[in-house]
Formats: sequence, structure tokens, C-alpha cells
Amino acid sequence: MLTITHTHEAGTLIDGTSRGDGTAEVLKSTGWRWGRSISAWFVPQSRDRLPKLHAITRTKSALEAAGFEVETEIDSSHRPTADVEAGKIERQADRVDALAAKAERKTGAEDAAYDKARAALDRLPEGGEPIKVGHHSEGRHRNAIAKADTAMRKSVDATVEATVAQARADAATHTTDARYNPVTVANRIETLGA
Repeated sequence: MLTITHTHEAGTLIDGTSRGDGTAEVLKSTGWRWGRSISAWFVPQSRDRLPKLHAITRTKSALEAAGFEVETEIDSSHRPTADVEAGKIERQADRVDALAAKAERKTGAEDAAYDKARAALDRLPEGGEPIKVGHHSEGRHRNAIAKADTAMRKSVDATVEATVAQARADAATHTTDARYNPVTVANRIETLGA
């Protein structure tokens, strides 16, 4: 038995699914997404909003057509705005922490990749010695150059990833402040009044 539930706090979720039971294809085709952090299927942008009845009925019909029993539990009551905003601030703080940790991991990976690239370059013959074609060391020399090149490419890629992760972390730290900026709030009020 599958149960589609909607609450203002959690949004629209479905309970009773399991991996490989055939519900994933139906849910994906009707606009649902899998949330790794909540370990459940959900309707995007359904939290703190009225239920999207068209999506719920379409999903229920599609699942019943696929042979599943489905029931719905819809709670249309609203949470206080202060609770909604506090939840958003808390989730944003969690996001900032997660992005900062990711940036730190990427920076560590960048340092390790640079050290490997430096070590691979140090193993090459000094002074840019040319490859001695036909000599017994030719294969080893070519392999050392290839390894150094690969290590340097990984180092450059790690640097780019670390830079992007740090930029995302920096941007995330400002989003809550920007959301409650007086100019932003005034613009929202003006838009709602129009």
C-alpha cells in the first residue's frame, strides 16, 4: 500500500515504496524526485505551500494503472510564517556548513594532487633530457612523462574543483543575509502590492 501525504511542513511525500518495485519509473514520469537527504520521493517545491492536487491525482492514477494500491492523506493547514522562515534559515545554515565542509575536502584533495604532480615531475630526468629513442630507457622515460602529465592534469582539475567549491560556499554564506535585506524585502512587498 502506497500513501501519498502532504503537510505544509514536509511537503508532498510518498511512503511505502522500495527499490526495484516499479514505482520509480511512474514517479519520475509524473514529476517526483528522489531526495537522498530525506530518503523519500517528493514533489519539488511543495514544502510550505498548498498541495499540488493536479500532481497528486495524476500520480495516484498512474500508480493505480501500474497495479499499485494508493491512498492519499492531505493536510492543507498552514504553519505560522515565523516557523516557515525559521525552517528556511535552519536549512540554509545546514547548506552553508555542508558546502564549507565540501570546500575544505576539495582544498585538501587539491593539495594532495599538487604534491603527486610535483613528485611525478621530480622523477623526470633533470634539465629536460630528451628521450633516447632505441635506448633501453625509452619506455620508462615515456611512461614517466605520461604519468607526470596525467598527475599535472589531475592537479589542475582539482584546483578548479576547489575554486568552484569555495565560491559556492562563499555565495551560500550571503544568501540568508540577502534574503532579509531591507531593499529585497521592500521589492517583494512592492511586487505583491502590484
